[in-house]
Amino acid sequence: MPERPIDPVTLAEAASILGCAVNTVRRYVARGVLPATAYYRHRQLARADVEALALQLFRWKRHVHKLDGYWLTGQRAAKVLDVSVAQLNILAGQGLLPFETHADGTRLYRRQQLEVVARARAARWYRFSEPGDRVMPFD
Repeated sequence: MPERPIDPVTLAEAASILGCAVNTVRRYVARGVLPATAYYRHRQLARADVEALALQLFRWKRHVHKLDGYWLTGQRAAKVLDVSVAQLNILAGQGLLPFETHADGTRLYRRQQLEVVARARAARWYRFSEPGDRVMPFD
């Protein structure tokens, strides 16, 4: 059976995912907390390993006001999608919106995935709008 491809991330990307400094990522690898792969000699780690560690160690309360971070909490995720937190929870509960659960039970959403969903919603709204309707701005 062929080996699954590894989605590599750089040390800087890993630091962003974990919400820490690059030197901290290096310490995690040195201590064996973050497994080194063959990619590590090229200064890359497996995204799945980094995300799994982030779901245990990420201090989301320190990053709750960031809109440009890798992880977003429910309130910030709702702002990105322009929905209420209640609607966000309904979408996530129905499996229509991907999320991960932090070790403390908090739902964390990947910002990039939310942006894709937001663009798709905007494109659908634009496609089905009538001539003369207000057009939603794109980037």
